[in-house]
Amino acid sequence: MRYPVTTAKVVTKESETTTYSDTKVTRGPSGKPKLILSWTPGPGWDYMHLRDYAKPVFKSLGCKIDNSIYTEDKSLADKSDAFVFIARSLGRKPKKLPHQRWVWVTHESSCYSGEAGGAWAGMFNWTMTFRRDSTIFTPYQYVVEREKPLVKNFTAIALKKTKLVAWVVSNCHTKSNRERYVAELKKHIPVDVYGGCGPLKCSKRDNERCLENINTNYKFYLSFENSISTDYVTEKFWKMLDRDIVTVTRGPANYSRVGIKPEWHINTNDFKSPKDLAAYLKYLDKNVTAYNYVQYLEWKNQYTTGNRLKAYCDLCAKLNDPSEPVTWFQPGTLANWFNKGHCIEPKYLNFKRRKRRQTDTFIY
Repeated sequence: MRYPVTTAKVVTKESETTTYSDTKVTRGPSGKPKLILSWTPGPGWDYMHLRDYAKPVFKSLGCKIDNSIYTEDKSLADKSDAFVFIARSLGRKPKKLPHQRWVWVTHESSCYSGEAGGAWAGMFNWTMTFRRDSTIFTPYQYVVEREKPLVKNFTAIALKKTKLVAWVVSNCHTKSNRERYVAELKKHIPVDVYGGCGPLKCSKRDNERCLENINTNYKFYLSFENSISTDYVTEKFWKMLDRDIVTVTRGPANYSRVGIKPEWHINTNDFKSPKDLAAYLKYLDKNVTAYNYVQYLEWKNQYTTGNRLKAYCDLCAKLNDPSEPVTWFQPGTLANWFNKGHCIEPKYLNFKRRKRRQTDTFIY
């Protein structure tokens, strides 16, 4: 499926250092570094995590084009070429100058995030989100080939595992209805629930130890998103990529759009019901020595996660491209692009259960 291209309009204003045409903008001195200002709502914010890198930041990131400077100093607002705003925490609106690109950044799903109206309407030029059709594609993570492949024997590893399915979750009421899906799944296969929504504890402080325990003992892990939104794949999937466990996913219908191949995970969308999924997991559990199970793991010998901040290399490159057209989202079009039709209702599955002597039909 193809999704709508960003609705934009060519800028016709002029400034002292920028010449505009119908298709491109030609800037002043080409060698001058582009200043990128992270406009945080207050002290302590570090959404971009770029301050952790040695200066010059974009050279430390390994960007092919590194002619940019990163700053959080708001006193440099008038000198900045780009502002990076976090969609849900915009802060106080600064003055916008004609030569500047304002970048709208979010990693919240289309079900929980959207365009700010009022004074912010029509102010943004570019988007940086997990959506594949963003101005700059900025996923939670992405897959890269390992420089040196691993040689793990996943069959031997799996044979040492003694438990079936684990799930770590703290949000117990979600738009994806994942909690109801799991409740039905538990009728057909044991699922150990860790965190705030289950009897087994796994605090954020002990998160790494908890995940390692799951990695050692369980064959399957539920990577279920809190909402089903186009291209929305979060750390729930990525944090398990380098672990020796098969991931069961519930999220967007097409994981391939964000580089996750079908043979790398078990997708609930491929099953008519939780009962059918449970039957398949039981089958794999009984056939660990066959290729059926290890096919979901062997690819991990070849691949790992890349540095997600590499997306800011693309931002730097676009700012330094004199042929880059000047575009912006007119009021309302950003919301239309990001939200309309992209907060997806969970796949319709009818489960019947008794409640107060009546049969209720639940949609999952």
